[in-house]
Amino acid sequence: MNWNQRGINSALVFFLVLSLGSLGARAASAQAPEGKLPVAITSSGQSPDGFILKMLCDRIKLKVAYNSLIKSDELKDFKSLMVVMGGSAKGLGAAGIDEPGELQRMQSVLAKAKEQKTAVYGLHIGGEARRGKLSAPFVEQVAPRCDYLIVTEDGNKDGYFTTLAKEKQIPLTVVKDTQELGALLKKTFGAN
Repeated sequence: MNWNQRGINSALVFFLVLSLGSLGARAASAQAPEGKLPVAITSSGQSPDGFILKMLCDRIKLKVAYNSLIKSDELKDFKSLMVVMGGSAKGLGAAGIDEPGELQRMQSVLAKAKEQKTAVYGLHIGGEARRGKLSAPFVEQVAPRCDYLIVTEDGNKDGYFTTLAKEKQIPLTVVKDTQELGALLKKTFGAN
């Protein structure tokens, strides 16, 4: 292969990369829902991440109702629901619920949210530690049914959420840390 052919091949590769990149951006460019109040936070999998999100919301002065075991009939007053995905054996035990019971609860909550047009924000903020075997059923149940996904970089190292967001046309924001998450929530919900 001569230098001229290499130059053409390099240009072709560059063009393909740009084209594929722009296709991916379009696929994930679905519109994020406007953050409407009041907002509730619940857990899917009973990890402490839901409570951590509640504390972050308190810090940025975003008024939320936190109920790790919210039931579908308790959603009627909420326009937005943040579901924090991540399994914890300790958390499930402390809540007095097993994995099938938690999945059934979330099935009912997600169905009710859809029925009453409550925007569902799926958050995965527990990093790599919350992407194991215990967390998988909760993530796989909730993430595809969200109106918007917010995940941390270290919880998306395998690109699972990026791929899912493109396939399902779900807006996705990947944040580095809680500081970025706080700024995003302030912007989304207009917290002072």
